[in-house]
Amino acid sequence: MPRPLGESPYAFTVPPLTEAVPAARERVVHRVQRLGLALGEELTNDLRLLTAEVVANSVTHTRAPCVVAVRWTGERLRVEVTDVDPTLVRPSQAGALDESGRGLFLVDALATRWGSEPCAAGKITWFELAVVVSEEGTGAVTSSHAYADAEEAMSIGSAQGQIEPQAA
Repeated sequence: MPRPLGESPYAFTVPPLTEAVPAARERVVHRVQRLGLALGEELTNDLRLLTAEVVANSVTHTRAPCVVAVRWTGERLRVEVTDVDPTLVRPSQAGALDESGRGLFLVDALATRWGSEPCAAGKITWFELAVVVSEEGTGAVTSSHAYADAEEAMSIGSAQGQIEPQAA
């Protein structure tokens, strides 16, 4: 059965290298699997894409390490990326021939909810995926906005978690 929020906070540090993004996204997927959440192939790929986008934005724009936290709230899977830049993120206007600038539009399209908020370290950029827990206690994650509600989710600063350095 998926663990409740108090038992599941998990965080790790990502070095300020774009080459570290693939390992970070796989680490998030591995953590979700350890939480007992059953993701199909399509949703696992969505989780990888969303994680890659928010982590890549952080390391590209700050050129500093960031902390990635993964939480199971009992209803939602939440991934948070904390970095040192206090500038909140928002989708940019990418031109037709631009090679970047569309990542947050993907996050907005695939995540149940997402956002960026200030914190003592700088800012937290986060996304959530709604989770439906079956009778057997396994979760199935859906990226549908239909499962979103007005509940405010917990930020990285309001729950204690295990922080582990990630090998570069």
